[in-house]
Amino acid sequence: MKRKGFIVFASVVTSIFLIASAAQADKKFLRMFSGPEGGSWYPLGSAMMSIVEKNLNISTSNGPGGGVGNCKAVNGGRADLGWTYTHTAYNAYNGRGKFDKKNTDIRHLMSLYPGVFQMAVPKSSKIYSVADLKDKRIVPGKVGFSGTVIAELVLKSYDITFDSIKKNGGQVSYVGYSDSAALMKDGHSDAYMAVTSCPQSTIIDLNFRPGVRFLPVDPQHMKKVLGMEPGLLETVIPKGAYKGLNADVPAVGTVTAIIIHKDVPDDLAYNIVKTLYANFPELAKVKKKAIEDSKPEKALLGAGIPVHPGALRYYKEKGYVK
Repeated sequence: MKRKGFIVFASVVTSIFLIASAAQADKKFLRMFSGPEGGSWYPLGSAMMSIVEKNLNISTSNGPGGGVGNCKAVNGGRADLGWTYTHTAYNAYNGRGKFDKKNTDIRHLMSLYPGVFQMAVPKSSKIYSVADLKDKRIVPGKVGFSGTVIAELVLKSYDITFDSIKKNGGQVSYVGYSDSAALMKDGHSDAYMAVTSCPQSTIIDLNFRPGVRFLPVDPQHMKKVLGMEPGLLETVIPKGAYKGLNADVPAVGTVTAIIIHKDVPDDLAYNIVKTLYANFPELAKVKKKAIEDSKPEKALLGAGIPVHPGALRYYKEKGYVK
């Protein structure tokens, strides 16, 4: 009897497992969290999900988000895919920085274009250094944005914190790109901060009115920033990126990436990557420069977490990795 009961129990467990596996393999809905309106992530995320839906016959959605929050959302199963930065994903996976626990259910899907941390101030202002922000009205981004975290690091290298700015009579507003631009246009902020593609649409708008300058990160402070966060990179806002910008501006950089939950079936992850790269010309219609800078042979650039097996299979087939 005992043996018969065990066989029945084993059969039930096996059936449940097979049903669950079949349901997973036949996934019919994909959720992506991208970025805020006014940035590059949200329109590109929407376009990507539209391409996946059309080509893979699977329902999709794209919602707003931020680099830090998206890692938590994907790890927690609230999203299947998320936009972030390679250094943020590394911190999430290892429970560093803004992450109080290890988010080990996230996997790297693809690296895209470089993200540049840009600090814009009104052209007419007397702010010429990050040090001058010690008592000013700054907008570092929303809580949960990777740019907000980078802003904290850059300020810290100058012995400035959000709290010290407020104590000195300044102000810190946690809003997205569009609202940040509106605050500067209305004269209610002194510095717009964001890590995003370069050029960035809202900064282009601000450069038209009221006109902006960019604050550099000098070598001494760059060394401090990279010491605190080794996953970041030394880069520049290149001359010519914005009208009137006649010289490169030293800046902190990273790599934009898409992460995926580890339980997304391998075949589906493979087909997502394959489909997106096959339709890059369509994505270029949304953000031409960003997509031109997103090469499939650089799909693992900066990746510091495990790569999803389905995506890795595609990269190996194409010869991008051995």
